[in-house]
Amino acid sequence: MREIDTSNSPGLAVLIDMLSEVSRAESPNDAVAAFASRYWKFRHIDLLFAASTRNLPEGQYKITRRFRVVPGPNGPVQQRDEGNPWRDWNSIPTHEGGFIGSVIAEGRPQLFHDIDLRSDPVIGEDLRKGAHMRSVIAVPTFDRGRTLNWTFQFKPEPDGLTPDDLEMAVLIGNLFGSMTRGLVALEDNRRLTRRLNKQFEEVARVQQALLPKTLPDLPGIKFATSYLTSEQAGGDYYDFFPLADGKLGIVVADVSGHGPGAATVMAMLHAMLHAYPADSHEVTPAAVMRWANERLVEAALDGSFVTAFVGLLDPRTKALTFANAGHPPPRLKDRRTGLVRSLDGESSFPLGITLDMEIPNNRAQLEPGQTLVLYTDGITEAFNSRQEMFGIEGLDAALVKCSGMADCVVDSVHAGLFAHTNSVSRADDQTLLVMELTDQSA
Repeated sequence: MREIDTSNSPGLAVLIDMLSEVSRAESPNDAVAAFASRYWKFRHIDLLFAASTRNLPEGQYKITRRFRVVPGPNGPVQQRDEGNPWRDWNSIPTHEGGFIGSVIAEGRPQLFHDIDLRSDPVIGEDLRKGAHMRSVIAVPTFDRGRTLNWTFQFKPEPDGLTPDDLEMAVLIGNLFGSMTRGLVALEDNRRLTRRLNKQFEEVARVQQALLPKTLPDLPGIKFATSYLTSEQAGGDYYDFFPLADGKLGIVVADVSGHGPGAATVMAMLHAMLHAYPADSHEVTPAAVMRWANERLVEAALDGSFVTAFVGLLDPRTKALTFANAGHPPPRLKDRRTGLVRSLDGESSFPLGITLDMEIPNNRAQLEPGQTLVLYTDGITEAFNSRQEMFGIEGLDAALVKCSGMADCVVDSVHAGLFAHTNSVSRADDQTLLVMELTDQSA
């Protein structure tokens, strides 16, 4: 085997340089600039028009680019339009007829010798500015089988272009056209992504505004919360409802899924709960749950549902009445013994599935020295690289490690999650609401 030395091939060097620069382009306009500035060195073309019929009535076209090679002090240089036809499409003039219009009407590659187009109504003025162009190839670029774009490549010699030139131009033009279509799609995707991100950020801003601005200030009770979404906006929800009789309503809920769709349902749930009639003769967690469930079922949210924990706390007696609709039971830590257990009670189906379900009230007597931890399943269902869940075991371990003070619980759970997943991102929304019962004198 013997390798042939190609290091002195000027055409290959130009071709490699052109392909390398084109491959770095991040937009179709950049790709065209990189391609055009080198293509004329590889295949010498003195004048080029690019035309497009995309989204135009039959018989109409736009000249989207012009390239011309002119003498320079250090050799030939290329003059070209600096516009961006993708961006400036609406401001580009629309034409009919002329040489370009007749070729487009034929719809096939063509080669012309001995031409004189200086009087052409569309491109004649451009042709009169430089050397007399006497031969031209018309190169269609196919897009899903249709010829939507064309290039017209000129040389001053009467027979300066050949059928071989036309064949090669058609091949190269269509390969390059396929690449630019990919870049156009990529640019469209980026533009859409930016617009969606802006909308998601707005949804997230509105959602954050729906969460409590301050935590309740009650004697003998300290609160801490954490709200982390997997995307800009999420489907978790927590809230507090101070009541006229001094009791405090507490809600932690989790809409199925995450992202803007879940955030929208979360906002609906917020509105439903805040619309509950405060003068109702029955202000119990189960009654509030039934109110929200009826409206969620009526909304027919196409597969969405909500797990929720609603509690009613009497700050004076520390008695807690609560209802649970498919939500993970809270964890209760006794700071005196360090033991952690579940605050169990009867539960129902999640909200938004069916009207035909019983929602029972449960009661528990809390005591100073205890810490109640409400959470969403994004915490216990966080996976590590071995697809192991953080689980109740991981949550309880984090509660055992800390003092049980409200802020300490939040910090300890976050530290435990990071140690488990080794990631600051999350696959699901994660919410904590911690209620620390202190001594009355604390």
